[in-house]
Amino acid sequence: MTCNIVSPFLFLFYFLLQFTCNLAQAPAMAPIPPAQSSAPASPPPTISSPPAPLSSPIVASAPAPGPSGPPNVIKILAKAGSCSTFIKLLQITHEVGEITSYLNKSNSLTMFVPPDGAFLNLKTGTLNSFSDQRKADLVKFHILPSYFSLSQFQTASNPVPTQAGGTTNREFPINITTNGTAVNITTGIVNASLTSTIYTDSQLAIYQVDKVLLPLKFFVPPLPPAPAPAPSKPQKDDPSSDSSSVNVVPSGATSLLPHMFRGMVYPGSFFFFSVCFVYMS
Repeated sequence: MTCNIVSPFLFLFYFLLQFTCNLAQAPAMAPIPPAQSSAPASPPPTISSPPAPLSSPIVASAPAPGPSGPPNVIKILAKAGSCSTFIKLLQITHEVGEITSYLNKSNSLTMFVPPDGAFLNLKTGTLNSFSDQRKADLVKFHILPSYFSLSQFQTASNPVPTQAGGTTNREFPINITTNGTAVNITTGIVNASLTSTIYTDSQLAIYQVDKVLLPLKFFVPPLPPAPAPAPSKPQKDDPSSDSSSVNVVPSGATSLLPHMFRGMVYPGSFFFFSVCFVYMS
């Protein structure tokens, strides 16, 4: 009885064991695809190619800085201070443009600038009495057409010409003398001294002087021109000194000479022979 009950269980256990072994050895089932929806399928995403590398922008190079212009005289004097009167003269006479043009041509200059106090020390009304041309000449009289350093004043050849004119016939010259480091300027009207250096480079030198440089030509007229030599006077005829003059005898008197000669010779000869005859007898 016991054997009959166990046999079916053994058979069942053996069957389950074989089924389990076969199930483990069977290939895995493919996954069930998901149910498709009724909506249209979206297209597959496109794979965009990577963007091309951006080329660096072409930047125009800045132009090389050109040569700097000449120094600005007005700015230099304004920065120095106490030069407003001379600045005004430069502007109203348009000499500042002449100075800039002169320096642009690689020329050199030396300037003597009086301070405002020096103009106040002038006789009342002196500056206002000058015509526009004289004011321009006054400014030019304070400018030398060459560069002078402090040491070069010691070898200056007097008289020194200025931008106003030359050195002949009382035009616009100045005389520069030195005594050690002191520099003195003489115009024939004013004796001034150089007090300080306002600006200097290899082309332009600006010095301050203690007085306004007044030209001699403004107050003393030029020398009159030398008179032309007088023409030689023609000499009068002098009969006594004229060797070619001959005393002319009238023709009538000339005709009488032979008769007078004969009248003198014949009587004399007769008398001579008479005396000789008496003496011989």
